[in-house]
Amino acid sequence: MAEQILYLDSDAGTLEVVEDFLRGESYVCDVASTAKDALDRLRNSKYTLFMTELYLDADNGIDVMKEALALDTELACIVTTGMMDVNDAVEVMRAGASDFLVKPFHLGDLAFTVEKTLERRRLLLENRRYQTSLEERVREATSELETANKELRKTKEYLENLLNSSVDTVVTSNMDYRITYVNRGVLDMLGYTPSELKGFILNDLFRGGAEEIRQLYNHLESGPVRNYETEMIHKEGRHIPVMMSVSRVRDQGGGNDDSILSICRDITQQKQLENELKELTIKDGLTDLYNQRYFHERLQVEIERARRQDHPLSLLLFDVDRFKEYNDTKGHLEGDKVLKAIGDVVRECTRDYVDIGCRYGGDEFTVILPETDEELAQRIAERIRSSFEKRKFGNCTISVGVMTYRRDSTPQSFIRFADEMMYGAKRAGGNCVYVYEPKTKHGVGEKDDAADAPKRDASKA
Repeated sequence: MAEQILYLDSDAGTLEVVEDFLRGESYVCDVASTAKDALDRLRNSKYTLFMTELYLDADNGIDVMKEALALDTELACIVTTGMMDVNDAVEVMRAGASDFLVKPFHLGDLAFTVEKTLERRRLLLENRRYQTSLEERVREATSELETANKELRKTKEYLENLLNSSVDTVVTSNMDYRITYVNRGVLDMLGYTPSELKGFILNDLFRGGAEEIRQLYNHLESGPVRNYETEMIHKEGRHIPVMMSVSRVRDQGGGNDDSILSICRDITQQKQLENELKELTIKDGLTDLYNQRYFHERLQVEIERARRQDHPLSLLLFDVDRFKEYNDTKGHLEGDKVLKAIGDVVRECTRDYVDIGCRYGGDEFTVILPETDEELAQRIAERIRSSFEKRKFGNCTISVGVMTYRRDSTPQSFIRFADEMMYGAKRAGGNCVYVYEPKTKHGVGEKDDAADAPKRDASKA
């Protein structure tokens, strides 16, 4: 059965394009131009995905999304917008959105985001159903233990077979946090045998220790805890991400021997998938460098860190000289090879897990260089320039602007001055590196009259 999608947007043209495209992708797609129309449809029909524009003509997309989620807690949501900063993005995700798209978006990106969001929804629902089913079976089995003595052995064998057949860890503990029972699943997940954990303090199995377990026990006063994400500690010391459900089992004899039932499912693969999906949202598909959105996020973080720790920070901004001519002459496939080569060059000439190479847009690229002063940044820039030149893509070279952070810099001015240096290098003939000089507000080697600025000797940059 095809997934049913509802898209809310005030722009009729966008609605028509998205509706035609999603139907062509074999989805059932309905559209609405007002919040009232969208909410009426959600009340009367079952949808799996709700997409809404953030800034509607008469409503706020986040408020509409919250009302939609109140109507259907299983509904997945995507927010689209033509203008979004980091704060908007954080607010959108906190409000319950699974993802967001910045307009104008490529239809291929739309298809990927919709597919990813629906797949995540399916995984969450499957996990929720599985956890609910397992908890119900465990409670039923535990209740049966209180039957007549003649059925006690049979019931006990049934319960143990049920629990031991699960790959999840099933743990019961008393009100003093001591473990009273574990199934065989702890061997696969944590490396322990059940006998090794008898009498263990529950705190020792969780990364959050005593404080985390105390808070969980306190939450149980209000009812069961479901789909709680935490990390358990393997026998060898490594941490394992798990989805945990915890409930209190009352003493049916009327005494004070209540126990706590904890069911933990290993979600390592799910976390890896989420990380891979997140990586796809911040990477440029062609060059495998980070995209512009991630660039702005990281630049803000690195500027704050440089200011707080008084460490150097530099920025490179460059584009390809005569790229349009090359692209028009050789064709887009060859042009793509140039851009891919720049991605390779940036990775070869920068530090893994330290420097941040990004595709800024088109044939423009940036590299954030933490802990890097002007002299070192200039050498890195020259290394990138010369490495690309050696690859010999016709007349294509690169012009690089270098800017080192100063305390009076804002993210906007930081980028602007690097951009000015790049255009200074291009005016000088290209294939060179220009460095910002704060006294003259020009690049090193520039004259006051930009039109007369000489080309900097790239080999000496």
